[in-house]
Amino acid sequence: MGTYYRDADHLFEIYGYFLDRVLTDEKIGPKMAKSNIIIKFIYTDPDCEITIDLKNPPQKEGYYGSYYLGPCDLKEDVWSKQAADFSHSFWHGFENPIAAVTKRKVKQGGKITAMMKLLPVVKPAFKEFPSALAEMGYGDLIIIKK
Repeated sequence: MGTYYRDADHLFEIYGYFLDRVLTDEKIGPKMAKSNIIIKFIYTDPDCEITIDLKNPPQKEGYYGSYYLGPCDLKEDVWSKQAADFSHSFWHGFENPIAAVTKRKVKQGGKITAMMKLLPVVKPAFKEFPSALAEMGYGDLIIIKK
């Protein structure tokens, strides 16, 4: 198991809370929705997946996209496979995803250019992730850059 997540349910608890914030955020959500793609994140340690649908109408009112914790029937436009710990560090703003692909820390497929266009859009979410962890009582999982 990785450093930050006990199991897939723990990861889903945290990412579900975080995605609720991001996909309802008035500044981040609309820009994400403009990408018009479906992204599947495949995690290791723990092994699980999350799919974010920015193509179809959102399932919940007030959201700019939908997400699915665990396998779903949607066909993704792009996928990204990475260790859950890498993702955790990425959402703190401490990882360069392009360098990570070249170093094979992250594997990707599909419409990669569409996902790369999302990088500047999600940058404001780097402040949201540690805040979400603190709100959930997981302050011990916040990465402090030394």
